[in-house]
This record gives sequence, C-alpha cells and structure tokens, in this order.
Amino acid sequence: MKRFLLLLLLGAFPLFAQGSKFYLSQTRADLGDAVFIILETEGGAQVRLIEKEFNGQGIKAVYWGTEENTSIVNFKVYRKKLIKYRLTVSAPGRFSVPEIEIEVDGQKVESGMMALEISPRSSTANKSSGFFSNRYFFSEETEGPEDGDLKVLFRTNKDQVWVGEPILGFFTLYYRNAIRPYIDRDFSSSIEFPYFRSEALSGINLLIPEQVIYEGLEFETAVYNKETFILTPLRKGEYSLGSTVFHLEGRQQSFFHMRSIKTVPSKIFVKDLPSPSPSEFKGAIGNFKIGLEEYPKAAFLGEPFQFKLTISGNGNLSSIKDPLLSVCDSPCYPEITYLQTRQQRDFRELGPGEFGFYLNHSYHYSVLPKKEGVWKPEDLKFTFFNPSSGRYESVSLRFPGLEIGPPRPKQEITNENTGNKGGSFLLVSVLLSFVFVGVGTFCVLTLRKKYQAEAILKRLDLWIGSKRGFVLKHSVMTKGLPEEEASLLAGWKSDTAPLTETYKSLGPSSKTTLIRISNWLSDKLKEEGSE
Repeated sequence: MKRFLLLLLLGAFPLFAQGSKFYLSQTRADLGDAVFIILETEGGAQVRLIEKEFNGQGIKAVYWGTEENTSIVNFKVYRKKLIKYRLTVSAPGRFSVPEIEIEVDGQKVESGMMALEISPRSSTANKSSGFFSNRYFFSEETEGPEDGDLKVLFRTNKDQVWVGEPILGFFTLYYRNAIRPYIDRDFSSSIEFPYFRSEALSGINLLIPEQVIYEGLEFETAVYNKETFILTPLRKGEYSLGSTVFHLEGRQQSFFHMRSIKTVPSKIFVKDLPSPSPSEFKGAIGNFKIGLEEYPKAAFLGEPFQFKLTISGNGNLSSIKDPLLSVCDSPCYPEITYLQTRQQRDFRELGPGEFGFYLNHSYHYSVLPKKEGVWKPEDLKFTFFNPSSGRYESVSLRFPGLEIGPPRPKQEITNENTGNKGGSFLLVSVLLSFVFVGVGTFCVLTLRKKYQAEAILKRLDLWIGSKRGFVLKHSVMTKGLPEEEASLLAGWKSDTAPLTETYKSLGPSSKTTLIRISNWLSDKLKEEGSE
C-alpha cells in the first residue's frame, strides 16, 4: 500500500510543479482541430496580457481566454491559472509556433520555440484504422476489454488510523484498452464499512494522477465523484472497506454491454489509543483550540447572565457534550447551568495540502450569581488525542474575574425593561400585521404546491411501473434525460415506497430536483402522446 501511494505521489508531482510554463495542447493535429498554446501558472499570480494576437509564418495565435480552477490531488490542494491562445493555420504543414510573451507578477514569461505539425483532414474511416481501431473501436462481434482491464477500487487517504480519527474514502475506476466507460454504483448492493461510522458527502471533486501502475500494469483512472465518504473507526483491528457492486458500460467509440463487477476493498489498520489516557480526556480526537465568547464585563446578584465556550479545529468532537461541567466528579459550579450546543462544520482546506472537516462547536451556559464579589471559575483544561503527534495534548482557558454587584432595585430593572417597550409598541403592531398576512399567503401557496407535487409524482409512478435500477435509468435516458439526473431518479425509486413517500424524506434541493425531473418527463410524455 505504501509503495502504491508513493507511485501516486510521483505521478502527480510533474503535473503540479511550481512556477510558470508554456505547453501545447497537442503537437500533431488534423487541419481544423482546436489546438492551444497554454501558459500554466499559480492560481494567485497576477497576469497581464502584452498582446492578444501573435503572428508567425503561416500561423497565428489568438487569445482565447483564462481559466482558474482548484483541484484536490492526493488530498493536496492546488490552484492553477491557465491562459490560452488558439493556434490557427490555413493549410497543412509543419509550423514554428509564434513566440508569446505574457507578464506574470511583473516579469515577462516567454514561450520559446515550439513546433506544430498539421495534417490534412482525414476521413472517419481512416481514423478508425490501425492502432486506435485495435485499442478503442470494437465491432459488434467483439466483447470489448477483458475483465481484468476494468477495476473499481475503494481508496482512503490513510491506511493506518487511530480509533475515532475521521478519514476520507472514495471509489476509483481503473481501466485500460478502452475509452473511459460509463460507471455507476448498484444501489441495491450495500457498501460494507465494518465497525466504521460512515457519512456520505456530495459536491466534493477529487482528482488523482491520470495513469498509475497497479499490479504491474498501467491503468488510466477516474474518480467516482458522486459519492465521497467520511469514515470514523469505532474499534481497533484490521478491516476491508468499500465492498459493493458497480455497473460499467462502454461508450459509443468502444462499446461493450453492461457488466457488473465487485469492488476491490481497501485494507486499513485501526490502532487503539494509548493507555492509560489522562483523566481529563473525554474522547476528542484531532487538533483543537478553545475560546470564550460573549462574556459580560459586569453582573448583579440574582440576575442571570450567559456566556459560551467554543472549541474549533479538525477531527472528531462527537463525544464532547459539555466541556465545562463534565470534568467535575460532583457539581462543582451549582450556579452554572448548561443550556445547549451548536455545531458548525465546514469541509475545506485545513492546512497546507490537508483537506477535511473544520469544526466550530459552541457550548452555551447560564450563570445565576449567588453572592457578591469576584466570580471566577478555575482555569479549564481541555484534553484531546492528536493523531498527527500520536500523543494526548491539552489547551487551557483562563476565565477573567467578573465583579458581581449588589442586587439592583426592582424599579430600575422595570424601567430598563419597559422604557423601550413604549416606543416600539406601534412598530411591533405593524410588523405583526405584516407577519399574519405573510403567514396566510405562505400557507395557501405551500398547500397548493404540495398538491401539485403529489399529482405529478403519482403520474410518474404510474409510468415507471415495475422499472427499477439500471432499467429505469436507461429508460429515462432514451427520453433525453441527462445521465446524472437519470441516476438520481433510479436511486430514489424503491420497491417498497411510492415517490410521494420518498419525496417527503428528501432534503430541499433533492425535492426541487425530483419535481423538476417529474415535470420534464411529464411534458416529454405528453409530446410523444400528441405526435
């Protein structure tokens, strides 16, 4: 496994080397093909065009645009900026590409000497002969690539982890002797994550090197980005993760009939936390810092006030419910009441080359002072296990002293509370009137939308009938529905529940997508019925 990851890293290094460089999108092309000379530089670089057009002998370079993208390769984040010039020629031949100058961060960068060979436009028949015919173009009699040429592997960003340490997992297609086939998971086959808590993520775009050596053979790769998982081990041991079934089908240029293949699981070793653990350790795994917010500057006897503790960092805080009062064996602060916890989490870049969840949990407390004088809890020590160092670590929080004054007269408190009420009574009344009108309108529109959604979903259920899985997917794709939306519909349609019930369990964005797909199919079926 270590040798395998090393090969991935070595393969990715040239692709994302530092600095600015020019290159051609291809050095040989047919007349009329789109060919570009591209400057690749750092994503944060300041770029200024010196000229938008450069001319050479029988060839011209015209500015075509700038692209910026962020990629995650082997869990390292790279930002690139691509400046493109399209090369145009009027006749076949061998050309010297015009030398292009672009200013990057105040310094000129030159493309240097490059050559481009343009051939006459060849026919489709000629293109499908020779090497490409043997590798990519199959007749109806051929069966396509061998089974050993197609593999789906489950990959993780680490092969050794600690109990409670979250890791990233995803599926990757390995293929050879074919153009990249269509791939989708068999949703009727569950994924095996023994003794791991799993959470599926969407909208995560992962990349790995386009070619790798696996079992002594060179494969091309493609990440299955529809599903990315955060996995948290629950007990020590050695496990195989990601066993399930995928369906693969050839594209038009290298077609083969749909095949179902089992995934190659990922082997992972889970280590137990060092023993004995500190008495203050309550199960936090990661690297964290602690802070104090909304702490008052003054308080009065008999009047409650509130503050909150914040714990932020990357890792796993699921076991931490109350970092202040839970460290006491007996009620150490009878005047403090725990109120609630608010959890925020963001999947983003955590540090140089590290990608995962950034946590920000806030713990809210209320205090009712029992006596006058300075109120000051003892310093809070928060202990966690840091997987990077393999040790238990602690951070401390010192509470500032808070002066508790004598009870305030009731009249003063009443005046303070009612002084604002008189001036705002009219405003509140007007606002309440608008609220009532808005709520009534919202209820009417919501009920109308609900009935319309149920009607369109019932009609779609009747049309679907007994079609499920890939049969349903291919059926709606023949109607013109894009593959991604067809896969979503096939995943939502179950054997046990109608679409109206499935709709209720979906999130807001998924509900919108399902209704849009249903309306589109309904209109399509009406058009076909009227023809």
